[in-house]
Amino acid sequence: MQLDTPLRVLSADGDRAISRVAQRSVPNAVVDSAATLAAARRALDGEDAYDCLVLGSAFPDGDAVSLLREIRTAGDDLPVVFLAPGDADHSVTELVDLAIGAYLVREEFLGREEHDHADDTEAATDPADALGSRVRRLACEHCKKRAARETVERVGESVETGWFIEDALDALDDVFYVYDREGNLVSWNERLSELTGLSDAELTGMSADAFFHEADQPAVKRAVEEVIRTGTTVVEARLPTDDGTLLFQLTGRRLTGPEGDVVGFCGVGRDITTRRQHEEQLAQQNERLGEFARVLSHDLRNPLSISVGFLDLERETNDSENLERVATSLARISDIVDDVLAAARSGKAVIDFAPVSVEAVADRAWNTVETGEATLVVESSATVHADPGRLQRLFENLFRNSVDHGSAGGRPSPLTVRVTASAADESFAVEDDGIGIDAAIVTRVFERGFTTSSEGTGFGLDIVRSLAEAHGWSVSVGAAATGGARFEFDGVEFADEDHRCQASAAGKRASDDS
Repeated sequence: MQLDTPLRVLSADGDRAISRVAQRSVPNAVVDSAATLAAARRALDGEDAYDCLVLGSAFPDGDAVSLLREIRTAGDDLPVVFLAPGDADHSVTELVDLAIGAYLVREEFLGREEHDHADDTEAATDPADALGSRVRRLACEHCKKRAARETVERVGESVETGWFIEDALDALDDVFYVYDREGNLVSWNERLSELTGLSDAELTGMSADAFFHEADQPAVKRAVEEVIRTGTTVVEARLPTDDGTLLFQLTGRRLTGPEGDVVGFCGVGRDITTRRQHEEQLAQQNERLGEFARVLSHDLRNPLSISVGFLDLERETNDSENLERVATSLARISDIVDDVLAAARSGKAVIDFAPVSVEAVADRAWNTVETGEATLVVESSATVHADPGRLQRLFENLFRNSVDHGSAGGRPSPLTVRVTASAADESFAVEDDGIGIDAAIVTRVFERGFTTSSEGTGFGLDIVRSLAEAHGWSVSVGAAATGGARFEFDGVEFADEDHRCQASAAGKRASDDS
C-alpha cells in the first residue's frame, strides 16, 4: 500500500543518541525526539498522530513503563518498540501485557553509535538495522489501520456503534470489504480471512484483483475502475481456496466523504458456485427434456396419423360405438402429445382455469381408460376451478393406477374407484378398495421412474403430482377406509352456484357429444 504521507515516529529516551539511531534506522520517516517523560506526553497529546513510539528507559523524570501504562489505559493502540537496559529489573511479562511490539537491548545501539561505523563490514551488521526493520513494520501496519478507521468514519460509522457493526459483519456468510480510492483493501470481515487463510497484515493493502484467478483479474480491475467512475459495479470471478475454486459475485458501491469527494468503495462478495452449478444442470436437463419431447412428438404423430386415417376409412363403412371410443382415445393421445411438447417448451404446464364439474371430468376420464370390470363411483356434484384437460389427465392417471395396481394379487371381487370432494376442506380425493400401497414404498410413489410393475413406466403418479402442483394444489397418499389407496388433493378452489350450474351444463353437453 502506497502511503500519501511519511511515517511519523516518536523517539523518547533520556539519551539523545537513541534518537540519532532511530533517525538513521528509519530514513524515510519523520522522527521527533523527547528527552523527558513530560516532553513525550506533550508530543503524544499534540495534534500530530504518531505511527510508532521508540521508548527508552533513561528518563530523568520518571519510569518509562508508567508512560506505557498511561498510553494503554487511554485505549491507544500505538505500537511501541521498547529499548530495555541490559540490567533491567522490570517485568517483561508486564511489558507483554501492555502490548509492546518489540523488545530490544538499548546498549547494543549505543555501542555502535560510539564507533561511528568506521568499518563498513560492521555497519552492514549494525543492530540499528533490527530497530529500523521493526519500526518500519509496526509503523506501516499502524498507519494502514488508522487509514481504515478514518475511511469508516468518513462514510458515517460512529465510534459508539462500530463494535456492533463489526460483529454483525463478521457474522455474515458473505464477504464484506472496503477499499480506498486506489483500490487497496482497508477493511473486511472475518469471512475473507477464513476463505483466503491470510493474516490481517497480509490482507491490508491488497488490491481487489490479487485474490482471484489470473484469467479473471482483468475483469476485476475493470470493475474497480467502473465503481470509482460510475458509482456501482457487479462482476463475477473465481477465488482459489483450500477447498477448491469458488465462483463469487462481487458488488461495489462508491463511497464519498462529507465534501463529496470519492474516498473508496465497499461491497459484498457472494459465493454463487452452487447456484451456478444448479443453473447449468437445470439448463442441460431442460435442453434434454425439450429434445426428448420433440423426438417423442415426432415419433408419435406419424403412427397416430396413420391410425386416425385408417379409423376414418373404417367408420365410413362400418361405424360403431367401439370405433367411436377408439376415435376419442386417439384424439386424447393427440392432445397429450401437444401438452407434453408445450410443457417442454415453456418449462411448465400451461394452466387455463375454468369452472369444471368434478363428476363430468371424472366420467370422461373413466371412459378413456381400459378399466375392465372396475366400477367408478363419483360422490360429488362439486365444481372446482381447474384446467379441464389437465384435470382429466390427472384422473386418467389415477384411475389407470388403481386398475393396474389395486386389482393385483388375485383380488376376488371387481374393483371400485371412488371420487369425493369437500368444499369445506378445499379438497377432493380419489380412492379405491384394492390392496392398497405397501408402507415401505408409500413415500416413493411420486418419484419419477419409480414403479412396482414390470410393465410400468414410473411416470404416471409423477405426472399426477406435477399437474397438481401446476394448479397450486398439494397431493398426499394414504390408506382408504376400505384398505385401498387414497390420493387426496388440498388447496382446491371451489366455484360458486352460478359457476356450478354452468359447469354442470357443460358437462352434460360433453356427455351428450360423446
